[in-house]
Amino acid sequence: MRKIDKGTEPAVMAQWKRANSTSTYQDLPPEERQTVRTACITEQFGLCAYCCQSITVDTAHNEHVEAQNRNRARTLDFSNIVASCQSHQHCGHARGTQLLGLTPFMAECESELRFYLSGRVIGTTDRAADSVRTLKLGDTEESNRGLIGKRKKMVDDLIFTGGLQPGELEDEELLGILLVDMLRPDNGLLQPFSPVLVNVLRQFLL
Repeated sequence: MRKIDKGTEPAVMAQWKRANSTSTYQDLPPEERQTVRTACITEQFGLCAYCCQSITVDTAHNEHVEAQNRNRARTLDFSNIVASCQSHQHCGHARGTQLLGLTPFMAECESELRFYLSGRVIGTTDRAADSVRTLKLGDTEESNRGLIGKRKKMVDDLIFTGGLQPGELEDEELLGILLVDMLRPDNGLLQPFSPVLVNVLRQFLL
């Protein structure tokens, strides 16, 4: 995960809510839903709110962090909506309506998850571990071999294939340069899984 800073809700959503004050998200027309998703993807720099793979309007869905059936009053609350990938093996679809103790709205989502060069991830607190399991983000090979494999390939491609050798992982200056590059959006987009790589590299800088 990467902390998401929510912005102002899209104007078309605000207008629709004013005209439909007793409605819920289920009543929101497709055009307005797409506008919401576009706004979420923009503020997430093109990454899924949970697994951080690249998403587009056509490969994502609007995800309520506090599930709709748990709080009807927040179904149209833009500050409760993120864009999640469409995978049914992990993230929003896999989670269903289960509670999340650690969410991408919390700064701790960047420090309470620990990623490894192998592609695995663990939660360093109980709430983080629960969220990893709930979202099926890959704390074990059996829990999500596919996502773990994607992350490992990203690490290999961006570090080793990209010219950084294992021994250079102790070079703080090189790691610092790579971190800055990973954290800087290019045309409003971050590289796929870049928050994962940032998490891995920061462990070498401790």
